[in-house]
Amino acid sequence: MRKLKFVLIGLLTIVAIGYSCKKEPVDSKLFVERYLTGKWPLRAEIKSTITNNISSPRDTTTFTPIDTTTFTSDLKFIRRAAAVDFTVDATGENIKFSSTPDSTWHIEYLRTGYFKLVYTRKETVGNNVISHVIERDFRK
Repeated sequence: MRKLKFVLIGLLTIVAIGYSCKKEPVDSKLFVERYLTGKWPLRAEIKSTITNNISSPRDTTTFTPIDTTTFTSDLKFIRRAAAVDFTVDATGENIKFSSTPDSTWHIEYLRTGYFKLVYTRKETVGNNVISHVIERDFRK
């Protein structure tokens, strides 16, 4: 009988914790905009080209000294004295920069101290499909 009391108390505790930790919807666009605000060191840039599903060697650039970029609260991206506007889509998955030409980057992941942006451009030359991929790794 005593064991049954402990089992019931344990189950009620688990149910109470589960109920209190239920997920609430978050406005992803607003979250991403607030998360990005501040200075972010650009640690590495990886460029690769894929032709007909065959990848060429990756070109990795590690910035020394570290190239610091800034995302401002008024939605400006500043890098090396050049500033461009940016917008985040409604789902918070892509960032569109107002550079010439416009470019849309996919947010690969967001973590506490780092995030990664990926830009992909496909072109068809004759029978060949060429994909150009640029990955930028930002870490605090």
